[in-house]
Amino acid sequence: MTSTRLSRGTAAAALLTALALGGCSAHPGAAAVVDGERISEAELSRAVSDFAAVTGQQVEPGAMLGTLVVAPLLLEVGSEHGVGASEDEAVALLDQQAEAAGLPAPEDGYGSGVIDVAQMTLVNQRLAAAPEGAAAAQAITERISQADVEVSPRYGEFDPSGQIAPQALPWIATTTTPATPLG
Repeated sequence: MTSTRLSRGTAAAALLTALALGGCSAHPGAAAVVDGERISEAELSRAVSDFAAVTGQQVEPGAMLGTLVVAPLLLEVGSEHGVGASEDEAVALLDQQAEAAGLPAPEDGYGSGVIDVAQMTLVNQRLAAAPEGAAAAQAITERISQADVEVSPRYGEFDPSGQIAPQALPWIATTTTPATPLG
């Protein structure tokens, strides 16, 4: 009987650990959910690889996810202020960036995530130059802070400032290597 209880306890602990580390358990395969709209792990991965393809620079998935969370909110506010950017304009911006970096544009095109990021960049530039730019910036800040955002724990927690902060994992011990004296 004791070994059965021990096995059940071990299995329960393993299940709880898997659920805690498994991501958005209510949204399997989701890196984040923003106001009910899902950003999948695949979309995030594609955006990270597309960004590297056009800039030659790596970006951390958590940083890209923060941008993908904010992008639709910024695009909505831009639209409300009469400012937008088409998908064609976004693709042109990405192509220009790839050319400036001396890189070829991806043969299979760009994923929706990096196109959203390029549209967000264009709209943000246009809003900054618009007479109502300050009001739009305030509206963006408010929209971000009011958004219903769930982020997979693997990336951290969404901060109302629009960033994803790494989640504290107190059960994981961190070690530091003692400094070696010079000389």
